[in-house]
Amino acid sequence: MDLSYKHSRRTILKTGLAAAATTVLPAPDAKAQQSPPGPKKPGTIRISAICGEDHRVRGGISPTMQRLPNADFWWADNYNPITPAILNDTDLLLTYYSGEMYTKENTAVIIDSIRNRGMGWICLHNTHWFVPDELNELIGAYAMLHREIQPVVIAKLHPEHPITKGMEPFIIQLDEQFGAYLANPRDPDLTVLFWSHGLHDDHWTIQGWCVKRGKGRIVGLTPGHYDWTWNEDQYQEILWRAAQWALNLPIQPYFGSFENVIW
Repeated sequence: MDLSYKHSRRTILKTGLAAAATTVLPAPDAKAQQSPPGPKKPGTIRISAICGEDHRVRGGISPTMQRLPNADFWWADNYNPITPAILNDTDLLLTYYSGEMYTKENTAVIIDSIRNRGMGWICLHNTHWFVPDELNELIGAYAMLHREIQPVVIAKLHPEHPITKGMEPFIIQLDEQFGAYLANPRDPDLTVLFWSHGLHDDHWTIQGWCVKRGKGRIVGLTPGHYDWTWNEDQYQEILWRAAQWALNLPIQPYFGSFENVIW
């Protein structure tokens, strides 16, 4: 894929298309309030999932995250309670439709927490579309807006990286093929984990990558617009491995199966 035109695409995404998206995405309820998480107990891993009011994603994320060792899992249904204090207490951050949370103060804490404290960050689906430019550079990618919603094959999985080692290609029956332009294709700290192939329009794009930044680790996983994507066993295994890699933990075998889940 030719990555040379990412800046013109980025400009489009950050202006016209981004503005248009705000007219169709549900806005957070300004009156809604959610209790912040309690103090983190010693020896636990605080996992903060900030994914808006999308319970489809919650159903796909929470069973996996809560199986991590000593997990202290907290889910934010809206962006109002997100503060630097919460982020400073987070060991693994997961984000999805999270654009409202990136205040100047929160952005500074995310960068510092990753580089200097070793926080992990899993950027799900379109996270890399809604962040400030300095976070795109940290994540290592800018967003490529999805095209036709179609069957997508997850392919070219990295054969040696712990997140994808030994995994075979698999198909997601219907999804947004949300892609990524690498901020720096020669970044020595960035690894492309997998590509995807849209079966209708023959479109290829990067949909999974990871990067080390100082003491911290970041994983970008862009599949996941529909319920069934989160219930694909192979994608759940990638998420399971990604969380442990981002936390710099030994990666344990995948714990189970979603094959009997009914959407």
